[in-house]
Amino acid sequence: MFNKNQMQFISEFDNVKEHHPGPVMIYTGRLLLPGDEVEVIMTSESLAITINDLPAPADHPIHDLFEREGFILRDEVSDDLSRFREIRVWGRWYIDGPDYQLFEPYITCKTDASGAEIYVRYVYDWILRGIGQHSIELKPTTEGETAYGVMRAWSAQLTDYSHLSSRLVENTDLPTGLVWFPQEEGYGLPILVMEHAMDLIRAITPELERA
Repeated sequence: MFNKNQMQFISEFDNVKEHHPGPVMIYTGRLLLPGDEVEVIMTSESLAITINDLPAPADHPIHDLFEREGFILRDEVSDDLSRFREIRVWGRWYIDGPDYQLFEPYITCKTDASGAEIYVRYVYDWILRGIGQHSIELKPTTEGETAYGVMRAWSAQLTDYSHLSSRLVENTDLPTGLVWFPQEEGYGLPILVMEHAMDLIRAITPELERA
């Protein structure tokens, strides 16, 4: 599963800023759908799928999807697989009622011959919906802790359902957060998966009040 905790994101962000100070930074957030974690692992010779870090069960409908359309993704990644030993695609298996299921990809990890990993937004031309995109602009002087706090606050605001009835929230599979991508990927700024941001803010509020 793709995950970066708060301190890891801050450390990577500050490290990039130290070595590549630059102009205004823009992050784009995509709404994160609820559902099981999916990872598609591809090499030049194989394709494997995991659900929640375990091999996808034989009867999981994702196999039907890949039998019908998986060749499209293989064609899309073929050029990258000539330069990288492994490509992994991370996303969610989203279920909205008994008759509607889909795979929503978010992040691609490319592993080179030395084992170095490069994380980028998913851009292959297969199941590329890009729903719910939002952008924020960070000043050149912004540090990692501030950047994390800004993305957490924006995520909380965009996924705050307190104005909806509890029945509606319980019976609707609403987005649970956002995945934040740097617009300029060449510098190596980290991606941030920010989920349940409002819960995180509520958890730290008592600590701030006691300080």
